[in-house]
Amino acid sequence: MAAHPGCTLADMQQLRTFAIRKLHLLPEQVQIFTPTPSTWSTLMYRTGKDPFSGQPIFVEKNTDNKQQQKAVLRRKA
Repeated sequence: MAAHPGCTLADMQQLRTFAIRKLHLLPEQVQIFTPTPSTWSTLMYRTGKDPFSGQPIFVEKNTDNKQQQKAVLRRKA
């Protein structure tokens, strides 16, 4: 899942590296995070905070940047 609250482009690049080196694959499908009611993820998306610690977290809300996170995993090596 791309653009989950707390996930940065650098995180997606690390995930790509892990998937290639350790799993020897890239996912066929990647979904961009969509807020859904009554979930911790949506709470983080709306508030920009970790619900357990109260610390600020990064939340990508720019559509182009969300697509960029998704593209990192979809690109063939």
